[in-house]
Amino acid sequence: MPVNLPTRIAFVDDDANLLSSHRRNFGRLKPDWDAAYFTDPHVALEAITAQSDITAAVLDIHMPGMSGLELASALRGVRPDLILIMLTGYADLQSALTAVNEIGVYRFYPKPTNLQTIIDGIENELNRRYEQHEDSLPTAFLDLFQLGVVAVDDALTISHMNAQAAEVMRTSSLVRIGTQNNLVFTPMPDGLDHFLHPPTNLAPRRQQSFSLEHDEEKLSLFVRRMDKRSDGLASFMVILVDPQKQCPPAIDDLMDLFGLTRSEAKLTQKLAEGLSLDQAAETVGISSSSARTYLKTIFSKIGVNRQPQLMKTVLSTIPSLRS
Repeated sequence: MPVNLPTRIAFVDDDANLLSSHRRNFGRLKPDWDAAYFTDPHVALEAITAQSDITAAVLDIHMPGMSGLELASALRGVRPDLILIMLTGYADLQSALTAVNEIGVYRFYPKPTNLQTIIDGIENELNRRYEQHEDSLPTAFLDLFQLGVVAVDDALTISHMNAQAAEVMRTSSLVRIGTQNNLVFTPMPDGLDHFLHPPTNLAPRRQQSFSLEHDEEKLSLFVRRMDKRSDGLASFMVILVDPQKQCPPAIDDLMDLFGLTRSEAKLTQKLAEGLSLDQAAETVGISSSSARTYLKTIFSKIGVNRQPQLMKTVLSTIPSLRS
């Protein structure tokens, strides 16, 4: 049933050119709606708080002075009914999980996303609310990723799953959804249970890669330990990757996913392109000695101990987050 309620949308982005484009196109795409535009998140916070007729806010995640996540959190505290949509120029798993689970962001879109797509998403949510459907977890919250991403607890019970992960499970015999709404791997990756349930006397690893193989079928996993949920349970992101789909990783992807510094990411990228350590060091502009020191830290962060393992993990985990 169409929504007939007054609808006013706030766009908050420090990119004035993008906001100008929205101004030019919004009225043509949705003439019965209204919009407000803000380049300053602090001004936006005051205005959206005071103007109860603003139904939804579309926020850029990276803004000077106040991030989109900070603005979303502040708005959620005063406007629990507000539809929050986040735009990001690059993939950030932890931010996506925080935005959905802790702040209640409705949808996470890559930047740029067609304005019509954003409007359609808002309208769908308004219609859902109008029809009083029972709220459900936004399982498409990570659809911006080209990778299959699943959020689970330490029993591999699924809380969120994006469309790409569903497609991997549809086509692969190595992973499926069990009767208890949990991830089931056949065979079970060696070391996965130990990673999920580390001994109490050992500090838990932040992330680890795994490989599954049966007959001629292969599947790569990258499991990252996330912040604990509000109920205190452990939380993990499981990334499912077909190792056949490989391309050189982007520096920001390496930083986001593995927690590398920019210098470490640059070195890893050059190694992934097939350069030797000395060649990579020269290209990045560091000494061979520094490169060897960086490499030890990279090994530790990614959870490997040899360069071939590093390349296999990086290339199989990041086919492309920005393609």
